[in-house]
Formats: sequence, C-alpha cells, structure tokens
Amino acid sequence: MSFNPNQPHGGGPAGAPPNMAASFNAMLQRSVQDHGSSEPISEPHINPPPSIGYRGVYNATPPPAQFAAPNALGGARGISQQILPTDLPPQAFLTSAMLLDMVDKKVDVLLRDEKEYIGILRSYDQFANLVLTECYERIAARNPAAIEDPTIPPWLICDVKLPGVMTIRGENVTICATVDLDREDSPKGVTVALEKDVRALAAAQKTDKKDSDARKATALKKAGIEPGFGMHG
Repeated sequence: MSFNPNQPHGGGPAGAPPNMAASFNAMLQRSVQDHGSSEPISEPHINPPPSIGYRGVYNATPPPAQFAAPNALGGARGISQQILPTDLPPQAFLTSAMLLDMVDKKVDVLLRDEKEYIGILRSYDQFANLVLTECYERIAARNPAAIEDPTIPPWLICDVKLPGVMTIRGENVTICATVDLDREDSPKGVTVALEKDVRALAAAQKTDKKDSDARKATALKKAGIEPGFGMHG
C-alpha cells in the first residue's frame, strides 16, 4: 500500500483540533521519505486553539499604574485628582440619610409655597418625609418702613404655636437646616410683631405678587414664551 504525500486527507476524527490534518501530512512525509536524503522537512506551524473564556470587559487590560487613581473619580482617564473626601461617613452620600444628624434637633424647614416651620425633627423616611414636634409656623412679611429707612430690619415675623405632631411631605421641602440655639432669640434682619399685623401684611403682599405674576405671564404668552412656575395667566 502506498501513500501520496501530496494527497489531502480528511480533517481527522470528530472533535480533533483544526490543525490535525496538517500534522498528519507531515507524519506521512517523514515515513515515506528516502532515508538517504538529508533535506529537512518543514512542519507546519501549529497555532494553539483559542482559549475559551469571557470576552469584552472581563478580559480587558487594566490601565497602567501611573494612570490608576484609587479612591478617586476619573482615575481611569489619567486624572488622579481627589474629587470626594474620603473621611465622610457612608450615610453622607445618600439623600435622605443626610438628615441623620438632624434627628432630635431643632430645625427650620422652608417649603416651596414659602411657608416656614420650626420644630424638633423626630423622624424621617427614605423619601425625606419629616415628622416635627413642638412645631411653630413662622409668618413673615416685608417691613414697609424699611423702604425709606435702610437701618430698619426689612422683615416682620411672628411665630404661631401648632398643636400635636407636624408631618411634612418631603417633595415640598426646599430647605431644611438646624437652628443655632445660641442665636435664635435674637435673629438678624427681623423684627417680632403682632400676629394679626403680620398676617394682614403678608396676605396683602401675597395678593400683590400674584397679580404681578399674572401680568408677567400674560406678557410672556403674548411674546410666545411659556410662563414659569408660580405664574398664572
């Protein structure tokens, strides 16, 4: 039985590597060559089969050490600038958990409709809904006398005691801050007045502001501009 070394053979048994046919041809060439011939036979280069594994980010090459910036944002871009401090507690990076240090302290809460409440923060939830006790509503109005005399405090205020427990919806809160107990008895820029006087003055100023916003909204609509929040046309 004779073999033709130039005759191609099959790809080998099922499951064999793709380069087995080339290896089989080289073996046949060695077996049928003339023993007196000293010409070397070049064997084909066999590439190892590709490794089986995950692609993409799982096999991504890590950035060089000079560009890596641990514990800093943007380190993979070659910037080793420290953006966030590392000594902050974990709860400082959560929205509602920032109220953790305000629990059982007196806070001043300003709402979107410009109402203001002062009380002791007792509890809150993940939506920043607040529960206040010993709560007061602070009513404020601009002092008309301060227009002519700049030395007069520009605001008139009065605090009205609210009974029971006050619950404030978190989405209505604009500002929530602790009150300085050493300075709360003498606030700057305000004058304490009677409740009836402050309420009447605040109601009149609110009506004037509403009329002014309505005129501005009408003018904006005529110019083809949609009025913003709080403006009624």
